[in-house]
Amino acid sequence: MKKFGIRAVIGKGGMGPKTLKALEEHGGVYLNAIGGAAQYYADCIKEVKGVDLMEFGIPEAMWHLEVEGFAAIVTMDSHGNSLHADVDKTSLEKLEQFKERVF
Repeated sequence: MKKFGIRAVIGKGGMGPKTLKALEEHGGVYLNAIGGAAQYYADCIKEVKGVDLMEFGIPEAMWHLEVEGFAAIVTMDSHGNSLHADVDKTSLEKLEQFKERVF
C-alpha cells in the first residue's frame, strides 16, 4: 500500500492482521465483493484503462478499471475494524454453544 499508494483492495474474502495494520497506517479499506456475482461485476466494467504488475499473474495484477454501479462492502477499515474478525469470533462462540448441547 505504501509503495504504490493503494487506498482500497477488493477481494471476496478477508485478509489477515498484517493487512488490517497496513489499512490503519495508510488510510485504506478492504472492499468485499459478492462471491458468485462475476457476471454482475463484468457488466459494471465499462473500460479497462490499463494494467500493472502483470508479472504477478492476471488475478493478482493491478487493474485500472472504469466502472459504473460496482457494489462492494467495506469489511476492513483504517480504524482497525474487521467484519471478518467479528464473524470469526461470533461463529466460534456459536459453535461452542452447540458443542455443549447433548443430542
